[in-house]
Amino acid sequence: MALGGCYACIKYLMFAFNFVYWLSGCALLGVGIWLRVDENAAEFMHKSDKIYIIHSLSYGLMAIGCLIMIIGFLGCCGAVRESQCMLASFFVLLFIIFATLLGFGIWAAVAKETFRQFTEDMLKEGVENYKENPGLMDSVQSYFSCCGYKLGLVDYGLTEPPQSCDLLNSLKPCTEEVYGWLENRLVIIAGVAIGFAVKMILGMVFSMLLCCAIREQTA
Repeated sequence: MALGGCYACIKYLMFAFNFVYWLSGCALLGVGIWLRVDENAAEFMHKSDKIYIIHSLSYGLMAIGCLIMIIGFLGCCGAVRESQCMLASFFVLLFIIFATLLGFGIWAAVAKETFRQFTEDMLKEGVENYKENPGLMDSVQSYFSCCGYKLGLVDYGLTEPPQSCDLLNSLKPCTEEVYGWLENRLVIIAGVAIGFAVKMILGMVFSMLLCCAIREQTA
């Protein structure tokens, strides 16, 4: 009976939440697109399958953003039509996305140290294979104004640096520069994912409250 008395309030709160939720899906889609189309980094991103993982993460965010928009629309329709079936479907889909985003965000937060070693290994391989495939290191060194992966020019064992190594930066290794770039994006991904996961708890609570209120009204 208590829920029945708050029925209209819960209904409109549910509708307002889902409209904001739909807008949030648009924002998440925008973050994914931003990570994907960073033109300044696009050249060296395409030179290595390993660093391309950032693009994979951005595709994941875009897919989840589109799905959140669809789920938000479903929740709005469920609230307006007072459909328990649509609201229950909304709850189940929301829970699945909640678990996915929470796991995704936690992984991005704790994987930072793993990415440091990943970055050094990738650049070390690029230096060792420089003569056969200079594309990756040339792009990284030009973009970050650095040289080599750990000891700068010394990593190459050359008397003269590669053309992409500026003499002023010939002792500035690239590992920390590239790792810092990756870390910034991982922090953004982790923050967005965990923030959305927390917000979804409210959506699940509202949907269950509205379902219970509808059941009381029709009982």
